[in-house]
Amino acid sequence: MPDEPQELAVGESFIRSDEGDDLRIETTRSEEHLFTTTYRDAETGTLRLALQVDITTGTTAIDPRSFDAEFWTLVVGKEQRPDADLEEALAVFDDPGIEVVPECRQLRIDGGQD
Repeated sequence: MPDEPQELAVGESFIRSDEGDDLRIETTRSEEHLFTTTYRDAETGTLRLALQVDITTGTTAIDPRSFDAEFWTLVVGKEQRPDADLEEALAVFDDPGIEVVPECRQLRIDGGQD
């Protein structure tokens, strides 16, 4: 299975989920320049995280209501902050870069473009 879809039309989705994975990851091209990715529990379907990427600006936005703090560990800069609030962690940087590492259950936030 390829790591990334070659090209998605608006409204099309690409699903990454291998047997034994904890998460079902679905990326949908919601608009010409926007991609929405959801991370759901593979067994229960519970939403663990939803984010949107604007490919014209490279900006990633997280829906804070979708962030499952019991599932993910926040890593801010190089420091793990398991008890940190998502909005506080994002506020540490003017233009935060966001990386989701499903294998480690980590949401990494750093200085982005800085």
